[in-house]
Amino acid sequence: MAGRLPIYKTVLVGEGGVGKTSITIRYTENRFDDEMKMTIGVNFASKKMTIGEDNVTLMLWDLGGQPRFREVISDYFKGARIAIAVYDATRSFSLQRLSEWLGRVKENAPDCQIIFVGNKIDERDNGSGVQMEEAAEMARQYGAEVMEVSAKTGHGVNEMFEAAAKIALERHAELVGN
Repeated sequence: MAGRLPIYKTVLVGEGGVGKTSITIRYTENRFDDEMKMTIGVNFASKKMTIGEDNVTLMLWDLGGQPRFREVISDYFKGARIAIAVYDATRSFSLQRLSEWLGRVKENAPDCQIIFVGNKIDERDNGSGVQMEEAAEMARQYGAEVMEVSAKTGHGVNEMFEAAAKIALERHAELVGN
């Protein structure tokens, strides 16, 4: 792309404690903090990346997942190109709650593309927690794909953000008719 680098607003949504901030920090700073504190409101980060021949910037909006922030953060969804819907792979409840989050995203950013992301796969015992098939079934309702990551080990985190950037680029090309 010639000229200015495209910047794609990317929101990370989901219940408190699923690891949205840990995923963001793993990606932008390549580190993990066992003592991560609750996000109060919104954290911001950005990262430039190259996808094929295209250079892009993902502007990451890490939104607090606690109930007291839900009403306040809906406005932050406006203009989002990608929503990374994060659930804790060890807690089914966190996957089920994504429908409420995604309803708010779609209300404020109807063209936003969605990726379901199961975090904490390093903590999931064999056969317990959220299985990929369960998440995929829910993701189909939103035309979304599902990926699994571990912010703690870094497994799949870079690939997940690369997939988000590819989706944003493809969607942008569709909108401008390329």
